[in-house]
Amino acid sequence: MMDQQLRKEYGDDLDGLVPPSGGSASGGRGNLEVDGDDHTASAASKSLLFYVATVQAFVIIYRTEVLLGCSLAICLGIAVSSSTHTRRRKSNPFQAAHISEALTSQYDLSLGSIDHWCLRGDDNSCRCEDPLEPMSKRSSSKWSEQHAENIKVAQAAVLKVLAAAPDWDGYSPYGADFDDGWVDGTDDDWVYGAGERFGLDDFGDYSFEDADDWAYDGADNFADPEPTGTDDDPEPMGRQFDDDDDDINEDDNDIWHRRLIESDHELDVVFLGDAMTEQRQGTSMGKPVIDFAGMKEVFEKTFTKDKGGDFNGIAMGIAGDTSNNLLWRLMNGEMPWNLNPKVWWVSIGINDLSMKGCSEEVVLLGILRVVEEIQKEHDGIVVINSLLPVQRNAEGLLEHLGKHHEDVALKKKDKDMADGDMSEKRDHHDLWPSVVAINKGLRKFASKTKGVKMFDADGVFVEERQGGKYLKLDLMLDPVHPNLSGHKKWNSAVKKRLHELIKE
Repeated sequence: MMDQQLRKEYGDDLDGLVPPSGGSASGGRGNLEVDGDDHTASAASKSLLFYVATVQAFVIIYRTEVLLGCSLAICLGIAVSSSTHTRRRKSNPFQAAHISEALTSQYDLSLGSIDHWCLRGDDNSCRCEDPLEPMSKRSSSKWSEQHAENIKVAQAAVLKVLAAAPDWDGYSPYGADFDDGWVDGTDDDWVYGAGERFGLDDFGDYSFEDADDWAYDGADNFADPEPTGTDDDPEPMGRQFDDDDDDINEDDNDIWHRRLIESDHELDVVFLGDAMTEQRQGTSMGKPVIDFAGMKEVFEKTFTKDKGGDFNGIAMGIAGDTSNNLLWRLMNGEMPWNLNPKVWWVSIGINDLSMKGCSEEVVLLGILRVVEEIQKEHDGIVVINSLLPVQRNAEGLLEHLGKHHEDVALKKKDKDMADGDMSEKRDHHDLWPSVVAINKGLRKFASKTKGVKMFDADGVFVEERQGGKYLKLDLMLDPVHPNLSGHKKWNSAVKKRLHELIKE
């Protein structure tokens, strides 16, 4: 059948295209078995010509099928290419990760101006939540337990400060043996904080049955019209309650607060964040970790005056938290109204980027929302810790430098780390360009926002060598988290910055 089709296309000259079959005694090669190199080359050429002619004939005979097959292959290639090469994959990854918004306040960047939600450049390939909405993980018992522990840490810090308060005219409302009750499980919370675990227990049922007995004098004081010298004056709590007598005045109030502020138990800094902050507590998701014990000890020696530190500080973190998880925690107990450190130190956002796969704009907006919530409820400086780099290359290479690689991140020829070295939950991409873009946005925001400072941790964890920027692997426990040496150097840098901020 094939022979007839070929003869139809090529005529009777087909015999000239087909090498004769042989049945000679010389190996079955027939007429191809001749002496001399020229004859061998000629036979090879005829053989090649035969196969080329066969393919050509096949294409001519089945040209419709071949055309359709090629079209299908091209379409499949385009589809695969489109699915694997998104609009983010440009020649310069730093330009792809660039955040164009110039931030002068936390309101400049809104959800409506976000081009894409996901790191890959679309809106559907990530598990990114609304960064403006608080979100808990109460379905996780471990997370809930650690959140409750953080609340106790905050409450204990407040109690420690108030218990050290000086006497007021021979009487201190918060003595050394003062018992809040909540810490011990009873229900007399004077330390108020928003959230289901708190209430106005001491004041919620109190009412003024005779409103005429109390009057507001139009200034900062409430005046009690009862005769001077009676024992009905309430204890001082924030604003001054006073009679007409002069035994307590604004000068006394200022002196009392100043003495409290100068107390050795004054709270200087509160660290808020994710796993890197919880490491300072010696735990991960509330469970003690042997490798973190040294980190806790180093933190306490640096941020507890009773143990030789320059400052008093507490750390409240939960491993795996994103910005909106931290936001929920702050709005539900971890930021009670009378927790008033000089500095709030925020380290959050890397899980939004690496675990959730959120775009740079979404990560930035989530961090700023946390800062907004702190500033809305409290005074004090807010320091945003820069996002730490994530190790992607086995040698710690983050970025090529030099005339051949300027502004170009890791290339394919640079061997990535084995998948087993990274959590399965994490997005296995080179995140350095995104980290650079987010930190740049945070730096711009901090430079133009009152009460907000930026701490660049690259000076601790990143070094520039010949031809590139590298993560200091000797400071890393794994591709994401610092080890004991990393925490020592980080704490030292933080301590230096705190001295500068508090002095200012």
